[in-house]
Amino acid sequence: MNRMKIVLSIVFLFSGVAVGQDSMTVEQAVQRVLQTHPAIEQGLANTRAAEARAQQTSSMRMPDADIEASYTYLGPPIPFYFGVLGPFQFYPNNNYDAHVGAGYMLYDFGKTSAAIDAAQSHVQSARNMVELTKNGLGYQTIRTFYTILFLQKSIQVADEQIETFNEHLSLTRKKVNVGTATSFDVLTTEVRVASAQNQKVELENSLHQQESILRQLLGKKEATPITLVGEFTMTPVTLNSDSLVEQAFAQRVELKLDHDAQMTADLQYKVASHGNMPSLHISGEYGVKNGLYFPDLNIIRGNWALGAQLRVPVFDGYRVDHMEEETQAEIRAEQAHTQNTERQIRSDVEQTLADLQASAMKVEITKVQLQQAHEAVAIARTRYETGSITNLDLLDAETAESTSKLMSLQALYRYVISKYELEHAVGGSFSH
Repeated sequence: MNRMKIVLSIVFLFSGVAVGQDSMTVEQAVQRVLQTHPAIEQGLANTRAAEARAQQTSSMRMPDADIEASYTYLGPPIPFYFGVLGPFQFYPNNNYDAHVGAGYMLYDFGKTSAAIDAAQSHVQSARNMVELTKNGLGYQTIRTFYTILFLQKSIQVADEQIETFNEHLSLTRKKVNVGTATSFDVLTTEVRVASAQNQKVELENSLHQQESILRQLLGKKEATPITLVGEFTMTPVTLNSDSLVEQAFAQRVELKLDHDAQMTADLQYKVASHGNMPSLHISGEYGVKNGLYFPDLNIIRGNWALGAQLRVPVFDGYRVDHMEEETQAEIRAEQAHTQNTERQIRSDVEQTLADLQASAMKVEITKVQLQQAHEAVAIARTRYETGSITNLDLLDAETAESTSKLMSLQALYRYVISKYELEHAVGGSFSH
């Protein structure tokens, strides 16, 4: 017997460790999603691509150099005769040329700087997009997590209701046997049991759907069990609308993205406005080739060359003018989009704040309703046992109690979700 107890203790110990390892809190769930979700890896890859494009643009400030080597055969040979001196050639048949050349844009009146600034703006937009993706996934994970908890607890309430109805059904059948109840009472109770079972089936279906969503977020297979650890608790929240709106304007990533887009449009206009500015380019090269010095045309000699090029655009078919017109329109469009985003943010904060306040009031109301429902069931059972009320009256009281439990649970669930919705509306980060 002692050996059996020891074995069972070890089994329970390791079972508890396994459950603890498989279970997760809402913070752990969010962390796992952010570590494994491919949408974040996609965003990071897009950021690296934007950084590489910015580096490509920055390379315009660096000199460029190359090495060239060539061979050319020129024919037919055409000799020139100078009397007694004999025939001469002005170029060799076999021409060799190898040189190193370098060039540098010395000055372009800010065109390169504007292009580099625009490319860096795209990098910041890509980084903010990653943050937006993280916040969206974190919020979706939190909402799914608490929805699963709510459905699990709702199923527990449904099980308690079914158990209560079955006990009541058993008691009613006994009363029918002794003649103190009728078959109608049994039928009425069976209808309530069937209704409660039907409600449980719907809850279980919703639970399976939400668990599937969470597995997809976590990157787990469909058959993988998920054990969640959490409760619905009420915590104090700042409910000042003006301060929350200002906080949202400072934190919402969507607004940061709008500002990025507006800055990018401004920089694109700057790039376009510099389209017709002059540019000064210098170059130099050093190498070896033959055919340079008469009469020893086949001797390979060293040579060098330096040069400068000034380019002043005169007419481009109004291309730059149209580019400026396009970028100005884009600036106005981004400004309008920013204003629309600000209005939407203000509306989001006000709506979620109203939902949170209403949810807090409902939590207090359902507490009272649940207490009253408990008392009503206790009174109804006593009166039913004494024959003062009918079977239907007791069923109504028990149904009202179960309904009050679900309403109380739903009010707590809505409060917790509304709290996270408000945090999401003001731009709170779910990625830490």
